[in-house]
Amino acid sequence: MEGAIPTDLWCLSSLRILYLSENNICRIPVGINQLSMLMDLWVNHCLILVEIPELPSRLRRIQAHGCPCLETLSSDPTHLLWSSLLNNFKLEIENLRCNRDLYFLYDNFNIIIPGSSGIPEWVTRKSMGREVSIELSENWYEDDNFLGFALFFHLLPLDADDKFKITNPRCICELSTSHGDQSKLIFELSVLISCRFYIINSLENSDRVMGSRSICHKVGTSDPALGVLYVPQTAISTEYRSREWNHFKARCDGNYQCGDKTFKVKSCGIHLLYAQAQAPDKKRHDHPTEDDPHRKISRHV
Repeated sequence: MEGAIPTDLWCLSSLRILYLSENNICRIPVGINQLSMLMDLWVNHCLILVEIPELPSRLRRIQAHGCPCLETLSSDPTHLLWSSLLNNFKLEIENLRCNRDLYFLYDNFNIIIPGSSGIPEWVTRKSMGREVSIELSENWYEDDNFLGFALFFHLLPLDADDKFKITNPRCICELSTSHGDQSKLIFELSVLISCRFYIINSLENSDRVMGSRSICHKVGTSDPALGVLYVPQTAISTEYRSREWNHFKARCDGNYQCGDKTFKVKSCGIHLLYAQAQAPDKKRHDHPTEDDPHRKISRHV
């Protein structure tokens, strides 16, 4: 119920991080739009949360793992979550286009949501494993309507026979381009993602010298998760913005930690993002085969 969140919270116009995880709320009030500086929203393990409203324009990161009532988010490309993120992404790109050399100031967009259904069917390309490739048309770099890429990664709990343990949950996402036998890494981002997993720094004495670190976690859930990372095409330097460099490969490596449960990347996908919807008869940037199940691109994403 909306009453579970104090209404005076929306008066905190300078708030940048909002942590609502493990609360008994079914909806996030539309008042969240008043938090004009909000960049991070955490709603992990809100078991009856059924809706995420339109988001503030500065929001960049959402974590909503372990929210079973949000399972339909990934299957519906018209949901407010995707349109809000796309609008925010557009604003960020407009800032970057003022000076492409400053792309390193890009404030990454990434989300974690329930993922029982795997990579959504509407995603342009998807593949089992940690890598997925896509070939764009030769004039991709001339299209101002083309915003960039959304990298998807599906996270499942480790199998019983996986002998693996981590102390620092982190996903590393890369986007590279190639021409012939040449390949160039054009974007790399290491994202710390976890829930019910805490690293505690202890203080050893009165001088407040940093002591050893300890790990504290609750019992985690085995619910699959879906991660999404947005990459602007403005991150591609001028020397690779040509008809020859039109083959792109995304790789998502690393792990996700939910309490005492460790997750690995099972499959991944890459989706093309546009400022305006593409007409059904307009030539797409990628080249699908006749048996490609993703020939029709979403009009809203």
